[in-house]
Amino acid sequence: SDKDVWDKFEILSKFLGALITGIVLGGVGYFTTDLLKEQDLRNMELMKAREAERSNSRLYTEIMSNREKADTELRKEMFRLIIGAFLQKDKTDERLNFAEMILALELLAYNFHDVIDIAPLFKYVAEGITDSQLINKRELRKQLESTASEVVLKQLAALSDKGHQEPLSVDFEKLEEEGLIIHEFEFPFDEDASQSRFVKLEVTKVYKTSHELRVRLESGVFDTASENALRNAEIDVEFKLGMFDFPLIDNTRVSGADRLAVALTRWADYGAELSVATFPSSRASLKEKPYYEEVINQLRSSTKQIKLELEDDL
Repeated sequence: SDKDVWDKFEILSKFLGALITGIVLGGVGYFTTDLLKEQDLRNMELMKAREAERSNSRLYTEIMSNREKADTELRKEMFRLIIGAFLQKDKTDERLNFAEMILALELLAYNFHDVIDIAPLFKYVAEGITDSQLINKRELRKQLESTASEVVLKQLAALSDKGHQEPLSVDFEKLEEEGLIIHEFEFPFDEDASQSRFVKLEVTKVYKTSHELRVRLESGVFDTASENALRNAEIDVEFKLGMFDFPLIDNTRVSGADRLAVALTRWADYGAELSVATFPSSRASLKEKPYYEEVINQLRSSTKQIKLELEDDL
């Protein structure tokens, strides 16, 4: 009858439904278990990779630390031996003394020029050479100044990466005729060039024996956007400038955590070549410590820049 057919169909439907449900649940359970296993495997591999990265980082840090320690010990021993060359008094051969001193100065200058002020040692050896009776003292002096010039140029190259330079020339004959040589120029003070630094360098005298110049340096900042901007000087100093004055060490603090330096890069019988450099205090030598207000101003500037970048991203 029809009722029997429908009863059989209902029973068959329930059976098939239960069977299909079981198959689906079994398949879902299988795939879920397989997915969880795969996820656990990925997590384990990720943990292993992170652990390997941490291990490599520790190993790299340890290697770099040991390397830095070895380098420090080597530089310490080198520094002790080099300084010892200037303190030995038992040698009588003047020629050998100056040759060794110049060699020691070369090692000192090439390895420690950004850490200590080596100018006094250069001047000490130069005065000794000048006062000596050696036949080749002119060649020794030239070798000494050549070493100093290499250091000065190396420092200027490092400073110019974040600063500005202006090369200058001084003609001794012109200086003797006119009694004064003046160079005036400007440096951009910031990135948007709304302000500029003016520099006025006066060369007033030449000391040919010691290879030095008497100079006067005047500098300040003014607003380039204002038609009535006043050039108010921040510094106005006069000093002797020689071949052994190194810009990384011998410089002047000016506004905006900047430094200003004048360096003598070359000396000849007819004239000399100079370079005026402005650069941030962060590029000054390691022996120079920044003032607290400079650090605070730099932190404020960095914080302001980060906020502006975040606002732009939003």
